[in-house]
Amino acid sequence: MGRVSRTFKLKLSPAGVELFLDCHCRLGHLVNELLPFGNTLYCALVHLDHVDTRLIADDLKTLKESALLGDRVCFVGAPLTLTDVTARIADKLGPEAQRRGPAALNSRLFIVALKQFRLASAEAIMAAYDEMLDQAGEYLKIGRTLRSRRMELGPIGQ
Repeated sequence: MGRVSRTFKLKLSPAGVELFLDCHCRLGHLVNELLPFGNTLYCALVHLDHVDTRLIADDLKTLKESALLGDRVCFVGAPLTLTDVTARIADKLGPEAQRRGPAALNSRLFIVALKQFRLASAEAIMAAYDEMLDQAGEYLKIGRTLRSRRMELGPIGQ
């Protein structure tokens, strides 16, 4: 079996770190579990995949002014399938958003995802969490209690 996870790089300002921690704390409270940081990033991207592309494009254009980008390099481990989510979002945004290359877009999408995640309703976050578990559950580190609950419930839509 090949590699199933990798490390993703975020370049954050102190406000960007606070944003990530706020999102992580909120998700942990909603699922009532201690979670790896990669679950938060993945879940935020799954949520972003459902956000109107006009909002995403606007956030990308105004990202510098948001004061969330910075020089602090943070590394977050997550399932490799996270790249599938970023690719879907990039495809929806079109070639203009991708002109600086996939790595540059991905690092900016991570921050936009967190920004939109903080604005999301609890219901939207839980829907994104369930979708994340369906997409990458076998590769995620989740608690035994939550994993057994997921086994009882089965995939979404059943």
